[in-house]
Amino acid sequence: MKDFNNKVAVVTGAGSGIGRGIAEHAAKAGMRVVLADINEEGLNETLALVKACGVEAIARVTDVSSLDEVENLASQTYETFQGCDLLFNNAGVLGPAALDEVNRDMYDWLININLGGCFNGIHAFLPRMKASGQESHIISTCSTSGFIAYPMLGLYSASKFGIRGLMTSLRAELQMSQSPVGVSIVCPGEVTTNIVNSTFDSHEPARPSTSNSIDPAAMLEVAAEDAQNTFPISPLEAAEAIFAGIVNKEFYIFTHKGYKRQLEDISTEYLEAFDRAMFQ
Repeated sequence: MKDFNNKVAVVTGAGSGIGRGIAEHAAKAGMRVVLADINEEGLNETLALVKACGVEAIARVTDVSSLDEVENLASQTYETFQGCDLLFNNAGVLGPAALDEVNRDMYDWLININLGGCFNGIHAFLPRMKASGQESHIISTCSTSGFIAYPMLGLYSASKFGIRGLMTSLRAELQMSQSPVGVSIVCPGEVTTNIVNSTFDSHEPARPSTSNSIDPAAMLEVAAEDAQNTFPISPLEAAEAIFAGIVNKEFYIFTHKGYKRQLEDISTEYLEAFDRAMFQ
């Protein structure tokens, strides 16, 4: 897919960050846009930015952890625009916390949004995209944390590793059926968003913390510095890289090159473990 003019893009998590950048880039490319986010205020701000580009757009408050709400988003998309060419499963939360402080409610909240939202998007949109017989593409926001795990990001990494596995299987299934639906995962490095503020809000009394000395924001800076020669980029710059990856039919879309050493180290560890395997 190289010509995006008049095509339809659906973007979850469009109220801020990378989702807003994707929506703006899509609008500038002449796409009709469907915006979804649980944050109505941010969603309306993005809608105004998109409409200022002179394209048709609708916005729907959507909790991606709810399959019913995502299915309703799909129905409204097809009723309004009669199709979906690019589906961006982008909504996500960070929820930094030490694993010994995580309770089941926190687990359900993060996994149901990050991994569940990706599944719900596929479940609601893919049958219609396949039935159209037209070339289309599903793009899910993973992360370098889908490859590299850091302290305080156990749940986040688990969800992103899960997205990588889910989308890899989906790619294989679509290729086997020779479907015109393509698949990509976006693996951003550091992007200037407010995701660090997406924390679990519980009304239960807080458990005594074993990691009070660890500042999640400072920890994230350390994680970012782990990638050599990288720098924060804007959501619009991330969107530019994402659309270039779609044009080039890339499955893995990386926004930063600096994580190459870490990924090579992981691959080396895997290979060394295979070499030590006891049985053929």
